[in-house]
Amino acid sequence: MSTEPASPSAPPLAVVSLLPAQRRQRIVDFLRRHGAVTLAQLEQALEVSLSTLRRDLDGLAAEGMIDRTHGGALLRQQGYTAFEPDSVASSELSPREKRAIGAAAAATLQPHQSVIFDSGSTVLEAARAAVQRGIPFTAVTNDLAIAQVLGGSSQVQVHVLGGHLRPGSQTLVGDALIEAARAIQADVLLCGAHAITDGVITETSPEVAAVKRALMRAAVCRRLLADASKFRPRTFMQVATLAEVEEIICDEALAIEEAERIRTLGRRLTLVPVPA
Repeated sequence: MSTEPASPSAPPLAVVSLLPAQRRQRIVDFLRRHGAVTLAQLEQALEVSLSTLRRDLDGLAAEGMIDRTHGGALLRQQGYTAFEPDSVASSELSPREKRAIGAAAAATLQPHQSVIFDSGSTVLEAARAAVQRGIPFTAVTNDLAIAQVLGGSSQVQVHVLGGHLRPGSQTLVGDALIEAARAIQADVLLCGAHAITDGVITETSPEVAAVKRALMRAAVCRRLLADASKFRPRTFMQVATLAEVEEIICDEALAIEEAERIRTLGRRLTLVPVPA
């Protein structure tokens, strides 16, 4: 047996000390994948201090590569409004927050309710948590990944709205789906959003926005599931206003001014703690 000490394994890429130029390039690459991020999301992804990240973002903004926002950054405005990350990139951001929000949303469901599950990574977490509860209910969705999760429970009757599959996603959209939604009157809708700005919910895709509007009309109670990073500059297509939903479920990092806006509208706001 060799007595030579084992060579230490290389540290993960995220914790390797990077030169400022390398670190800033990683930030730009991250934004190209996600469109917009918060400082907290960058801190988790790059394992860099907040003070260093602020300096990097300020430098990139001065160079005209990004736009600074309150608590984060986004692609230059001319590219951001129609930018849409793929489903894998979306699921990488704020995973702990999404799980906590999804669990809180699932906890509101009652046995034998009819529930519409909109597409999106946070709503997917709600579907997983709902299945774990083991209660019987009827589910409707336009997302194939969510349908598979819900179909794993013998307690859940799953209806998938037909349409055509959006490229690069597991979301069904289209006129046929919107028409089918007109025949539904569900108890609850669990809905996601790409961005929430000044009380307006927006999406990057006209097709996705049209489907979300149809699903909102198909439910008696509408619950919006959105982590704090979704409160950011608006994107291309308006879906609805916060006044059109009954409850917003978010994490405790939500800015005070956003929470005040929601309460002023008379909407119920549920802020959930996020486990470390």
